[in-house]
Amino acid sequence: MFRRLASLLRQFSLTLMLALLAMAVVPAAQAADVEVKTARIEASDEGYRLAASFSLELSDSLRKAIRDGIPVSFTTEVELTRSRWYWVDEKVVRSEYLVRIAYNEWTQQYTVTINNGLQQNFASLDTALNLVTRPNRWLIADKSLLSAGATYNVALQLRMGLSKIPMHLQIPSFNDSHWSQKTEWKRFSFKAEDK
Repeated sequence: MFRRLASLLRQFSLTLMLALLAMAVVPAAQAADVEVKTARIEASDEGYRLAASFSLELSDSLRKAIRDGIPVSFTTEVELTRSRWYWVDEKVVRSEYLVRIAYNEWTQQYTVTINNGLQQNFASLDTALNLVTRPNRWLIADKSLLSAGATYNVALQLRMGLSKIPMHLQIPSFNDSHWSQKTEWKRFSFKAEDK
């Protein structure tokens, strides 16, 4: 009896170990392809807004994970710095635009939460992803914050990950690098509008 139980336990352990190994060794096809397509700063009456677009292709497994109820966060981060010859660069602006996409089984729709506030529902994931690939021109700096005629260095990045969900939902196999993609920093210069 004991030998039979030990044999079953050994088989179960081996099967579990192989399953965990298969989950840990996720092929690169799991990753999302993401890059910055366009980016510019526009002046408006309220201040300066970021106009950007991204190329984003989610893998089938990531789409399935979202459909199975795993929420995914997309964070667009922009930083404006001003070069100084006498010291390190001055960090003038740092702004984030957070889009969280989760599938609602009851309504069979994708719920998009923007900056932990506004929520919208969409029938398809691709429609919901439009808020990620073409974020609204959000206000990143007040007009008074930037010096007229000064040139600023802009850095822009889009990150995807599971970090914004509760810890008990963060399954270790979903926390590997394939599930936390980000673009390279897109860098360009911007001259603030003369008043």
